[in-house]
Amino acid sequence: MKTSESYQISREEMRKYAGKYVAVMDGKVVASGKNLYKKIEELEKKHPDKKIIVTYIPTEDLLILHTKF
Repeated sequence: MKTSESYQISREEMRKYAGKYVAVMDGKVVASGKNLYKKIEELEKKHPDKKIIVTYIPTEDLLILHTKF
């Protein structure tokens, strides 16, 4: 499972998956939910040669501050 690569998500997908984790494979969301461990295991077994990107889609009311030290 890869988590360090990026995926550009559309505003429509942001609204659809807000507050959930998404698994992306080949540029498409292949799974979403609050907990993806079991689904990712299934995807890895079914597609061992594919990269799976996992990311969290925040809700609109979540604010993340990034500071540079």
